Parts: sequence; structure tokens; C-alpha cells
Amino acid sequence: MNEYILVVLHKTDASFGCYDVQSGKQCAVVKTRPFPHEICLSPDRKKIVIAEMGVRGVESPGAGGHTIAVYDTQTLKYLSTIDTGDFDRPHGLASHKNGQLFVTSEAKKYLLIYDLESENLLHAVYLDQEGAHMVAVAPDGEHAYTANIFSNTITQVKVQAGIVDKQIAVLERPEGMVFSPDGNLIYVANRESRAISIVDRHKGQQVDTIKTGHGPARVVLTPDGQRLVIPLYHSAAVQIADTTRRQVTHTVTVGSHPAGTTLSPDGRLAFISCEDENLVYVLSMSSFEVIGTIKTGPGCDAMVCLYRDEVQKSG
Repeated sequence: MNEYILVVLHKTDASFGCYDVQSGKQCAVVKTRPFPHEICLSPDRKKIVIAEMGVRGVESPGAGGHTIAVYDTQTLKYLSTIDTGDFDRPHGLASHKNGQLFVTSEAKKYLLIYDLESENLLHAVYLDQEGAHMVAVAPDGEHAYTANIFSNTITQVKVQAGIVDKQIAVLERPEGMVFSPDGNLIYVANRESRAISIVDRHKGQQVDTIKTGHGPARVVLTPDGQRLVIPLYHSAAVQIADTTRRQVTHTVTVGSHPAGTTLSPDGRLAFISCEDENLVYVLSMSSFEVIGTIKTGPGCDAMVCLYRDEVQKSG
């Protein structure tokens, strides 16, 4: 476990921390604006991008924030702010190798598409769906998809044109999404439906499901495309599903209300954050056992995992 640095958002502390996975010790902490919710890396992994939603959660009152903060991965120094203006409550984040950044404005029902280098807004796409929470981009960059938690849909957006292509019905409260490596399938975690939707991107519809425990909130996929990692928000557990058999194969107990989930770059480890406990559980993807925990700052949520040499302050 000595190869990795885990970057963790402290949602209720307006900060993020870097943690040595082997020792569990905090290497650095950096302040943000209030309530940072989601995080991604630039395609070249040289920038950390954080959505500063500005409110505690999707049901919280108030306008919320309107900023995306950008930091240098190696030095952790603040670089810039992307002001989303009237498109408040930025939440879902994704970058693509084409150099674009995708951001959901949860309150205003928009998907924002930026050029990450210039930080210019390319498209503001009205989704006409409630609760645009998360976003995922197809590997070929042709389409982006938002998970709309109060409409029980995902919205397919044509990226180049900046227009809605299709609304696709899924199950109750879709949140996390991930693509199969070939880009043909989208796995959608439906937090209130005890199931992962399998959406055929080209057919534009749900074609199957994977039955899960109670509360699948996020979903990530191993680099070989064989296994899904699914935190169960209502069940204090994480499940592993086989994508070929489309069945859950392992259930592992973790802490209360697991949500944020990511993998090490090589797929050897999974990380599951439990913000009620300020604790991240480290799961071996070979033994499917918890092999450690990391104590974090308040409100641990979304994460990205880096190799140690990608962060100067890791040593």
C-alpha cells in the first residue's frame, strides 16, 4: 500500500486532505470554499478540480455556491477558480481526454461544458430534469450523461452540439455512473431501488439490472471491466459485482452511510468513505477484505487516488 496518496474532500470542513495510504497519516490539508462535494483530475492528472457546491446536500435550502476550484496536483497550490455564475450548486464533475470539463448545475438543471485549459464555457445545456447530480462522459467523448435523482432518469447530451439527445428512464434516485471500457454500457447506481441499471448507450434504454443490497449510491469499475464496486448507503456495506455474470459476488461490512468510492490507478485497492465516522475503508480487490482504514477530516466524501510520485508533499 506504499505507492498511493489518497485525496479526500472534507465536505463539512471546507477542505481537502492528502493521506498516505500505507500509514494512514495525513500529508497535507488545503482549504476550499464551503461544502466541496465532488472531485476529478484533469486528463493529464496534473490538476485537481473540485466542485464547491456551497450547501450540505441536495435537499439543503439556499442558493449554494457557484465555483469550481483548480489546484496543482504536485504542489497542491491553488491555481484558479471557474465561476459558474448563475448556474449555482455545481456538483457532478468529469473530465475527458478531449480537454473538456463537465459540471452539473444541480439547482438550475444544466450541464456545463468547459474547455479546461482556457476555462471558457463552451455549452450550457438545459436538461429539463430535476436534480442533475452526477455526470459521466463516454470514452469516445461523443455523449455525456447526467444522473437526475428526482426525475429517475439519465440525460444523454450530444457534446459537440451541446444539446440534449435523449432522456432515458432508469430506477429510483440514480446517482453514480460508470462506463464499460468499450463505452457501450453505462452502469447506474439507483440509491432507492436496490439495483444497478445497465443502460445500452446505443439503444438508449435500460436493458438489464444487477440486484444489490439497500442503497447503491456510487459505482466504480476495475480497469479490466470485470468488477463493479458498489457502496450501499443504507446498509453499512460495500458490494462487488461480476459484470459478466451480472451478479453480486461479495458483500463486505464497512461503516455507516458509505458513499464516496474510488480505486487506485491500477485497480488493486478500493476506497470507501463513510462521512458519519470520518473514516475511509481500504479494500483489497484481490481478497475482497478490508485491509485498513484512514482517519480523515470532517465529512469525508468524494476522493481520487494518486501515485505517490504525483504529489510532492507526499513525503
